[in-house]
Amino acid sequence: MPYIPKWIADSMENLLPSKFLNATVNSCVYINHEIKNIVFTADLKEIDFYPGSAVNFRVSANDFRHYTISAFDREAGTFEIIFHIHGNGPGSDLAEQLKVGDNIKITVPGGRKLYNKEKRHHFFFGDETSLSFYAALMREIKKNGQSCTGVLELLKQNIDVPLGLGFEIVTVLKTADCPGQSAISYLQSIDEKERDTILNSIFYLTGNVASVQGFRKVLKQLGISSKNIIFQGYWAEGSVGL
Repeated sequence: MPYIPKWIADSMENLLPSKFLNATVNSCVYINHEIKNIVFTADLKEIDFYPGSAVNFRVSANDFRHYTISAFDREAGTFEIIFHIHGNGPGSDLAEQLKVGDNIKITVPGGRKLYNKEKRHHFFFGDETSLSFYAALMREIKKNGQSCTGVLELLKQNIDVPLGLGFEIVTVLKTADCPGQSAISYLQSIDEKERDTILNSIFYLTGNVASVQGFRKVLKQLGISSKNIIFQGYWAEGSVGL
């Protein structure tokens, strides 16, 4: 829900209290100047969670933005989100301004259940906006004794962020003029033995829509069935509030 009239937004908060959480900022840590990890506290006793769960923040009178949860602890009453502070919108501005002790109302977690627990091998593709989902997905994959590999396309200033977060994943530079190409080149460079394993994976394609579409096209050319490709676009050039 990117943009709705103010009176509808007000009514949703007032008339549907069960659909919202009152959250408090517990801690804020900058991984670098663009990536910020925020821990929130809330009453989570009756709240469901799965990798890919997202919450909506009301970032202005008319605007909502959704963000994926990276970690969730029902007993402790805490959840975390890894924000990309890009400075190009109200969601980014809100995330930058949030500080310890701030109270904020958000929607209860929801969205698609993306994780396929039946698959042994998993492959992840994304960018800065995908970090939260990757963190949640990896935690579930490791818990179930499965394997995961993948590639993140990142801006130059963020290329070391995954290492700072403790992620084991290949990183490549994002190319504005050809979205996804660096990640596609990496996929095509993998040796034949490793590629056989990868081609038997479930694929999670997230982040920039143009990059995801290019990557998906190559996967299909390699014979990957659409049923083994999970698509979740988080943003697109020229689109507001995707």
